Amino acid sequence: MHIVQRKTAAFILSCVLVFTALGFTGCSQKEGNYPVTVGNITFDKKPEKIVVLSDNLADIVSCIGYDVNMVGKSDSVTQEELKVVPSVGSESTPDTARIISSEADVVFYEESLDENTKKALEDNGVKTVKIVSAETKDELSTVYKSLGTILGGANDGKTKGEDAYNYLISSMENTKSKYSSGSILNTVCYLYSENGKLKIAGKDTFADFLLGYTGAVNVAVDSQSNDVDESNLKISNPTYIFYSDSSVLDLLKKNKTLKNLSAVKGNRMKEISYEDMSRHGITALKNLETMVEFMYPKGNAAAETKPEKGLAQQYKIEIPDKGFKLEDDNDNVKAMQNRLFDLGYISDKENITGYYGPTTEKAVTLFQKNNKIEETGTADKATLEKMFTDDAATAEKAVDAE
Repeated sequence: MHIVQRKTAAFILSCVLVFTALGFTGCSQKEGNYPVTVGNITFDKKPEKIVVLSDNLADIVSCIGYDVNMVGKSDSVTQEELKVVPSVGSESTPDTARIISSEADVVFYEESLDENTKKALEDNGVKTVKIVSAETKDELSTVYKSLGTILGGANDGKTKGEDAYNYLISSMENTKSKYSSGSILNTVCYLYSENGKLKIAGKDTFADFLLGYTGAVNVAVDSQSNDVDESNLKISNPTYIFYSDSSVLDLLKKNKTLKNLSAVKGNRMKEISYEDMSRHGITALKNLETMVEFMYPKGNAAAETKPEKGLAQQYKIEIPDKGFKLEDDNDNVKAMQNRLFDLGYISDKENITGYYGPTTEKAVTLFQKNNKIEETGTADKATLEKMFTDDAATAEKAVDAE
């Protein structure tokens, strides 16, 4: 389950599904629905009970509407809407006894399934179907229709799968048309980590596909590698950054080059887990909604939104004409301390209290020095206005707490 291995529209699944014998009559379902043959597996009737081991496949099954048939899932399937489905253990070596006792008709898996497990299931009459990643939007469409066909028949199920795919894409297209108009061009990227190193979602990845529907441009859209090139990222300087977890945030803020990116300094970053970004059904729509709501908090189209505007609003600070001084104690001071922390002037979150003490005074003084402002230690209006801009200078080293 790797983002970099998800190709264009990389929702999942592939053309391992070949359907024949669709005109069979005499079954209990609507005429023409069954049987269907998948590879060398024939379904004479509708599978009433299914087990899904891949979280991606579970996401698509939910999108099509057959999650009601799920009687088991692997521990990898953690979607909230599927929490009531019983676990059958790990994705590659599930508990065969649990699956058999659930009376499942079929098990869907994606990457791997232990051969002994597969044999035990098949010996007990449980069909196993492997469905792997799609590489194009056409293949993705085929996969949706194919899953629908397996679960609902060649007529009803195929139509249901096709409708689900069309709804997914049309919903994303509607979002894109809403936020891609206007003269302001926002840029974005998705960062994650592997073995302690920063990675970026580039060309032909699902993250790139999804980012494109935000109305913005992925700065790594032409990159064939998932390695982060610091100099290129500095030049492209994305307006917004989406990232997988806190370890990525730490790597960004500790990097002398990347901590000066406008999105980092402006706190225009939003966490979306690697697992969620690797799911390509219902979760994909939720991720897109999360991203556009973060980028356009008032629902304004791109033409009405200036990325530089409202940085103080993001920190929920009201800048008074008199500024802040030693021994002030309020939420605005706390917001200023959060900004100083993000810029690297304060290293310990325990100093973010709302109280303007000696540590805050030292941090403000250092900020003023680095930004060529008179070093008073008092956060006057000019200091605060500079502090809440994208080009505010960051600290090489935080002040020490007293």
